[in-house]
Amino acid sequence: MKASDLKNKGVKIKLKDKEYELKFDMNTFCELEEVYGDINKAFEDLQNKKFKAIRALIYAAIKAEVENITLKEVGQMITLDELEELSLAINKALNMSMPEKEEDMGEH
Repeated sequence: MKASDLKNKGVKIKLKDKEYELKFDMNTFCELEEVYGDINKAFEDLQNKKFKAIRALIYAAIKAEVENITLKEVGQMITLDELEELSLAINKALNMSMPEKEEDMGEH
């Protein structure tokens, strides 16, 4: 997958009475990789609904809008009541940002 294949679409989320766009582009994935160390591990942990992964993905997306925000600040903005809703928003935003799958024409 190339960076140019990523779609520039996102999902609006509200944290602490402020709206953010949860969008996964190349900058978001790079930030996530830097914070988490291993992007595949981040997505594995997200599947297992680990708090660290949810916070890291939201942080990486918000960081594109608010450059000086910290992980701790994002963590303080998230309440336990919002976790399920945020998990759904993350999945929706990820699906929206991924390129369309091309039909396999048997060419390798």
